[in-house]
Formats: sequence, C-alpha cells, structure tokens
Amino acid sequence: MPYSERRLARISNLIRQKVSELLVKEIRDPRIGIVTISQVKLDRELLVAKVFWSTLGDEKARNLTQHALGRARKYLQGKMGEILPTRTVPRLEFHFDPSVEGSIRVSQLIEELNQERASREPVQEPGQEKNPPEGPPQDPPKDPPPGLPPSPNRNES
Repeated sequence: MPYSERRLARISNLIRQKVSELLVKEIRDPRIGIVTISQVKLDRELLVAKVFWSTLGDEKARNLTQHALGRARKYLQGKMGEILPTRTVPRLEFHFDPSVEGSIRVSQLIEELNQERASREPVQEPGQEKNPPEGPPQDPPKDPPPGLPPSPNRNES
C-alpha cells in the first residue's frame, strides 16, 4: 500500500533524526567520524530508505565511513523497527552526499574572494569619507571680520 507524500516526509524525517542520534550515541566504530545525515528518501511502499550522508575528510575517510555504515546497517535497521510507526521497516541504504561538500567548497571560494577584495581596497582611515564629494574642494565658511555683527539668518522668524 503506497503511503501519502506527507506521511513519507514525516517518516523520512524521523529516520534522519534517529539515525543521526544513534550514530552519535550508540555506534562506537572509530571509522565513523563526524557524519551528517543530510536527507532520507523513501520509496512509496516503504521498502527502501536511501540515507544520504556527508563527512569532512578525504576520499579515504569517506570510504572508511561508507564501510562502517554498511556494517552498522542491520543494527540501525533493527532500531528503526522499534521506533517507526509502520508495519514494515525499510531497508537502509547509505549513500554519500556530495552536495554538502560542494556547498562547503563554494563557501570557501566566496570567503577567499572576499579576502582578496579586502586586500586590494585601500585602507580607509577613521573619519575619512568613502566617496569624496565631486567637484572642486570648497573652502569653509569665513567668519565676519571682528567688530561686525554676524550676517542675519533669513530662515529664522
């Protein structure tokens, strides 16, 4: 029996939260570093749950993590059977999610560009205007010679 999109979304979110929690609290495999479960995709019959994960590190670290997640799969699947409000428990499949790594790389590139731009701009001293006014410099208003009253302000009534 196919499940509604809304129910699939709720179950996917529950699996994502619980797998993340179990990886931190119960799985004691040193090959699993800091892993982020980015999303879970379920099929409509709830037979397969594709769990997408990411981690920081090189390809060797990713391969070790993938192997360790594969070894922990049955344990995690059993725990899902205790938690999920369904008759069947989907088979967990772990897939590396390169999108998180890509977004981190984009953020790093933006930061590098900002640093490069900041190093190219001249240093502004405090109190200096960023954009000086256009046109010739204007002299400050001159005070009247001593002994003469200041010129009347026409705007005052």
